[in-house]
Amino acid sequence: MTDLRQLRKRKNKGTVPKNKPDTSASSEITLSVASRESPKHKTLFDIAAERQAELQGGQPFAPISTDESPSIVTAKISPDGALSIFDDQPPTDEPIGPLGQAVFFAVTLTMLHFTLDVLVHQQYRQQIGWDMIFQRTISTFTILAALLYIFHSRASALWAQMMFLGLSVAAGCYLIYSSSEEPYFAVMKRAPPLGTLWVWSVIEMRLEMALLSVMAVGGYFCWGEYSIF
Repeated sequence: MTDLRQLRKRKNKGTVPKNKPDTSASSEITLSVASRESPKHKTLFDIAAERQAELQGGQPFAPISTDESPSIVTAKISPDGALSIFDDQPPTDEPIGPLGQAVFFAVTLTMLHFTLDVLVHQQYRQQIGWDMIFQRTISTFTILAALLYIFHSRASALWAQMMFLGLSVAAGCYLIYSSSEEPYFAVMKRAPPLGTLWVWSVIEMRLEMALLSVMAVGGYFCWGEYSIF
């Protein structure tokens, strides 16, 4: 009996209670107080603040000037926080250049002059002198190409708009007067160039200026009591 009790005591001393926590693993972890000093490297907030300041001081948010064409700026942020800016030029609206534009419009307006020249001869039942018409057509193309090369690229300026306004009103009113008051020979000579100048000046103007010129010519037509037929 005594031996049995001693054996039980030895067993109880060698057992570990199940609900007792094992502190052997936690005792190996060293505890330290968190550092309150500022980090030595840049944080995400610092990188974002720098990028925002660079973008606000650059082209993406700069006011667009009316005198210069706006440029397209592409910004790229690398993983390490470096900012790369690429200045992309916008596509040009005139791929053939001022000279090509002048030749293109000159050809179109010369065709209009040629058509008016033929029609005015047909209206007065006159024999068409093709040699003279072709000579006038070549001369018209040369003059129009020079004028378009000089003024077409500057048509958006205010002084150019006022010039085209005066030219359109003068050409339109004089065309009406010449067609109604002057003899047919003068009409045959003046109608094609006046009509061509009138159309060209209206094309070069902005919409509101073109409407103003048409209203002025229409007012002169009504004031003079002219008739279409």
